[in-house]
Amino acid sequence: MQTKEDLVKNVPLMMGGLMLGLLLSALDNSIVATAMPRIVEDLHGMAYYSLPFTVYLLFSTVAIPVAGKLSDVFGRKKVMLWGMVCFLLTSVLCALSRSMLMLVLARGFQGACGGVVGASVFIIVSEIFPPEERGKYIGIVASMHGLASLLGPVLGGVITEYMSWHWIFLINIPVGLVSFFLLFRNLPLLKHADEENRTFSLKGLVLFLLSIFPLLLCIVEGGRLLPWRSPLLLILFAVSCCLLYAFVRSERKSHAPILPPRLLKNRIFQKAAFTGAMGYVGLFGLVLYVPYLLQVVLRKDAAFSGMMMLPMTLSMVAGGMIGGFTISRYQRYCRSGVIHLLVAIFGFSMLLFFGQDISMSQLGIALLLSGIGIGMNFPLINIAPQSIISATEMGILVSSVEFFQIIGGVISTSVFGKMLESSRSLILLLCIVALVAGIISVSLLDEKAIRRGFARQRGDLA
Repeated sequence: MQTKEDLVKNVPLMMGGLMLGLLLSALDNSIVATAMPRIVEDLHGMAYYSLPFTVYLLFSTVAIPVAGKLSDVFGRKKVMLWGMVCFLLTSVLCALSRSMLMLVLARGFQGACGGVVGASVFIIVSEIFPPEERGKYIGIVASMHGLASLLGPVLGGVITEYMSWHWIFLINIPVGLVSFFLLFRNLPLLKHADEENRTFSLKGLVLFLLSIFPLLLCIVEGGRLLPWRSPLLLILFAVSCCLLYAFVRSERKSHAPILPPRLLKNRIFQKAAFTGAMGYVGLFGLVLYVPYLLQVVLRKDAAFSGMMMLPMTLSMVAGGMIGGFTISRYQRYCRSGVIHLLVAIFGFSMLLFFGQDISMSQLGIALLLSGIGIGMNFPLINIAPQSIISATEMGILVSSVEFFQIIGGVISTSVFGKMLESSRSLILLLCIVALVAGIISVSLLDEKAIRRGFARQRGDLA
């Protein structure tokens, strides 16, 4: 019987389309950074300097599980292509913004579309390829996150300096059109046997959005845009908690939940999602700590800081690919996860031990080890929980894992950002603690259950 991989007209071209799509989604979260001084000057919005970053992050995070559910209901290809079209349209709106309010709104919608595109890429790769090959392809597409963090600040600075900040959004158009064309031509529809029986709960979607978004807003902007004792923040937090309780009750009764309770209760999913979240705590802590150390403490310029981040970025790209290939070949989930995170911990320990007296060569080695360790772990925590579900639920599973990963990053960014001036060593210590917790979690994965699950999936394809 034909496998889904056999239905792909051209695997390299399809992968090219997916990689370009994920690159755009990830790039727009970093490319704006170096352009913001010029943007706020033109739009007279210094008071709202952080909002274009915040709304993109919040909307993209909230959109991830929604995208997973939509792709299970309406099909992977439709959701991916519509997400790309809307992402390009909202990019045009960002470029045409004539006020800070218009830019913030456009960035919010762009973030939601970027979340749909980013989630869809991992869902499609996870469904197209069989378990024994899935790891290497997930590692390849995951490397786009590292590439985006490398290219974003550089491209943002160059485009703003020699063209206009409007072009940091307009550059998405030609690249996005190439991605759309490649996927339209080469991505199969991926029909499922029970597709007609799947439904979508509008009530669950509304409750999810109304509960999660204000909660994330309080976490990200608490102490900055909204003071911690602000009545508005306290009201938002209380309303969010009440709606979250209503959402959980609704999901338990729903026949088409956005976050299925049986999935959230599964031990393999719990351990994989927790390990992924701890990895993101370490990653986001590193991204905050190193530029601050170089530019504020050691008085290096931004260009030098960007150059010193190269080892981490490139090693994450390489680590994602290496981790994907090794997981696909050996399928040693516990041992691999422990080794990956131990490598990362060694890098963080070097940063903690040397502190601000660290030499640039020592910093480069520490970042290399941290990046490759975290990067190698990404494919593992995406693949392991895929053994517990059928192809018809691949969307919600993959997007749920990604959602909880990013939640770990969002919370750590909020907490660590407020500790930079006074407690930099504590940031590194907390990152190490998080990675140790990830090691404990991944070491408890039931490898036999994972292999049995993948064996059943291969039997379904045979």
